[in-house]
Amino acid sequence: MLSNFLIKENKELVGRDYEKSYLSDIAARNESSIIVVYGRRRVGKTELLEQVFRNRKILKFEGIEGENEKFQREVTLNTLAKYAAEPKIAKMAFKNWIEVLEEIAAYLKEGEWTLYFEELQWLAAYKTGFISALKYVWDNQLRHNQKLIIILCGSSPSFMISQVLKSKALYNRSQYELHVKPFSFKETCEFLPKHSPREVMDAYLTIGGIPEYLKRIKSSSSLYLGICKEAFSPNGFLVHEYKKIFTSSLAKNKYYEQIIKFLSTRKFSTREEIMAHLKIDSGGSISKVLEDLEQCGFIAKYSPYHVEKNRSKLSRYSISDAYLQFYYKFIHSKVSRIEDAEYKDNPASAVVHDTYMKWLGFSFERYCQSQHKRIANCLGFSGVAYEFGPFFNREIEAEKPEFQIDLVFERQDRVITLCEIKYLKKPADKSVIRDFEQKLDLFKKACKKSSYTIQKILISAEGAEDSVTHSGYFDRVLKLEDLIN
Repeated sequence: MLSNFLIKENKELVGRDYEKSYLSDIAARNESSIIVVYGRRRVGKTELLEQVFRNRKILKFEGIEGENEKFQREVTLNTLAKYAAEPKIAKMAFKNWIEVLEEIAAYLKEGEWTLYFEELQWLAAYKTGFISALKYVWDNQLRHNQKLIIILCGSSPSFMISQVLKSKALYNRSQYELHVKPFSFKETCEFLPKHSPREVMDAYLTIGGIPEYLKRIKSSSSLYLGICKEAFSPNGFLVHEYKKIFTSSLAKNKYYEQIIKFLSTRKFSTREEIMAHLKIDSGGSISKVLEDLEQCGFIAKYSPYHVEKNRSKLSRYSISDAYLQFYYKFIHSKVSRIEDAEYKDNPASAVVHDTYMKWLGFSFERYCQSQHKRIANCLGFSGVAYEFGPFFNREIEAEKPEFQIDLVFERQDRVITLCEIKYLKKPADKSVIRDFEQKLDLFKKACKKSSYTIQKILISAEGAEDSVTHSGYFDRVLKLEDLIN
């Protein structure tokens, strides 16, 4: 009699409505299926999968960090021996993954089973042998059980995409894909119901919608103090999480950390600047590294919203993971002092609060850029096709370095919507008009689209003073609650 992996119900599971519905629909189809699930470390993949499939019989096998294929096979057999209550299985000397998977398949010929492989990148030792073997055993044995679901789950998005989803071995074999992303801001508010939206947004911009991070600060009277405690205390969870992220998400490559460190010193950087920093002449060797970091959600590539011939040369890269941004800005340079317990009695003393607030402003700009659909809906033109993105231009940059309009919509109804984004402690005053007017002059000079109507929008967390709203300069002022609702 084969026992199975038992899971307790988590009655406090927040959000994930789409993901739960998607997975439940697959289970209800009553057909043999393979589900490929991936996402950043700590994003909540395991909890989601276990809760959705907890009422099915589960066999779970997990990869071990840093071990070779032979060791992974031995651990898998040892786990199977416990499920089957057959110690002799653990002593079997199988030479390859086909033999191991065939042994597992022998127990799953009938019945409602979920075969769950966790941390697949480690289980496969970052190689293709496991996937090729699974293809063979799936075709010849596993797929014949119409009630069997196989889950391939990994915290290395680059491996899961390039070696699993794009693998010809599993192509079109009843395969489904689910990218588990961090909580949305709305889900984060649901997870932290005792705190105000502004306080939750501060936390969201600082460590992102990562359930495990949020769980660590949830019971704090102040989310800011909770973050400081986990970031600047000797045994703080966020102090050494940085290394674990790279270990679980990426195979070893000397350029990964070098690129992240380089980008941490600037708001953004071009591909050419990254190559110059790494002392690489050819772009070919860096393309895969940048792609891996993008797929992991660590960095983002963006271009001006408008189409230009040399668009690729104008593309910029920036760190997109909130925790990594925070780590390099406030933790990295202080690690030795943190370990020496310099901030133990008062962790918040490690941060200059004005510097932190300014940094949150940059993070809020990136957040708003990612919420273009919500903003378009707030402004009433979501039904109109549009291009969007920041606006920057090399000619203008020569005149005014780091010039950028935070968010621009060029709409098919011949309206250009320009958004100025502010994350201030209080309502924006009239200085925001003066600053935006300078940007607007430069935009008109560079863009030269006189046949378009210009719509001016202020997105300000705390809104604007009456002197700004009553001036009529901005066509709309959006506040934080507008973005939530």
